[in-house]
Amino acid sequence: MNQKTIEIIETYEQLKAISDPLRTKMLMYLVEQPHTGHMLSQELNLSRAKILYHLRELEKHNIIQLVKKEERRGNILKYYQAIAKGFIPADHLLTYSESQEATRQSYLEVLDRAKTRVLTAPEESFRLESKEVEEWDRLSLQKEVSVSKQTFVKFTEKYRSLLQELEEDNSEGDQHDYYIMTTALRIDEPLFKKE
Repeated sequence: MNQKTIEIIETYEQLKAISDPLRTKMLMYLVEQPHTGHMLSQELNLSRAKILYHLRELEKHNIIQLVKKEERRGNILKYYQAIAKGFIPADHLLTYSESQEATRQSYLEVLDRAKTRVLTAPEESFRLESKEVEEWDRLSLQKEVSVSKQTFVKFTEKYRSLLQELEEDNSEGDQHDYYIMTTALRIDEPLFKKE
């Protein structure tokens, strides 16, 4: 299955379906790769019945789809995957408070998933090989900036383009997998004091 990059949520029912915190958490896994109900119940430490109910709701609203069936010891395993890597409410839904809460919940789940990725990363990911930070093959930073919305949007366009360029890089050499997580949002006031 070819996942879309972004799917526009067109109906209030779809928006409601992804606003549920458990479904948002399930979607984080289903965006990454196909899972069965059993796999999700183990990942989330919940009953299979509860997971299957929520899978049916997500499938009913075209948020996920069945991508593979596999027979194993007489049982049919159904693998589901999110139809897109990200979901955005259509303009006509932006007035609903559910869209704001769904977005907030999505950010929290992405942050939670990033924490899991850090905790399960191999030890070599944190090995110090040089005192020069610029030579490290990892990055963790926080930054607060004060700029116009137009400047920030221009920056995000460049950033997305840079990520696309990185993803399409086919250079020769020893290839490694890297996890990149970015969160940026408007804040009321900075915590980092400028000198």
